[in-house]
Amino acid sequence: MKFLYSPNGAYLFDSLIDLLRNQERHNNIVVDAAFSELVKETMLEKAQFERLTDIALLSTSLNLVTQSLDSELKSRGIEVDFSSYVKDAQNRLKFAAKEIASLAATAHEGENQRQVPEPLVTAQSIQFQFTSLTMGSEFNGLYAFAVETATFDLEALQKKYAVEGDWFPATISENDFLFIVDYSSILVNLSNLSHDQWAKTKEKLVEMMNCLRPD
Repeated sequence: MKFLYSPNGAYLFDSLIDLLRNQERHNNIVVDAAFSELVKETMLEKAQFERLTDIALLSTSLNLVTQSLDSELKSRGIEVDFSSYVKDAQNRLKFAAKEIASLAATAHEGENQRQVPEPLVTAQSIQFQFTSLTMGSEFNGLYAFAVETATFDLEALQKKYAVEGDWFPATISENDFLFIVDYSSILVNLSNLSHDQWAKTKEKLVEMMNCLRPD
């Protein structure tokens, strides 16, 4: 599997291969989380080049990830049943697929769309990456994700923000924006914002990322 834009995608793929090779050592929740993050990363990449509905984007990304993992594992003599991971990701990533598809549709209407990675940032001793999707001079979205093994402290988030959902993915409505929070990442659609508004929302996102905790 080739990840054109995200080193995080390659990292997730390699980490997931290791998790699946040693399933008996890991809680299924950890594998589910890593699988969903890899599917989300794939959706972000596919959305750069293809105009797909949210349903098609999620479906094709699930197929690509499953087939790539299956091929790699079979080459090592390992058979894995992905059905439970696929089902979990389908439920978990519905909101994210809608936001990514909407964001991409806006970007595809113009030229010079690009995904721009930024320098790594540290929160609670955990490194994370920002990736902004831009079209011309406009910012269309922001995606923040941990580049090492970590999970959000949901209780800490609930103490600070109006969190909807008792488990991941959860959503946070803040200043008229919807933040989609998964195990170790946050996605927010920022279409048609000025640079100043984008900067303020980014500050809020950094604040939320401070609720990450090492696994």
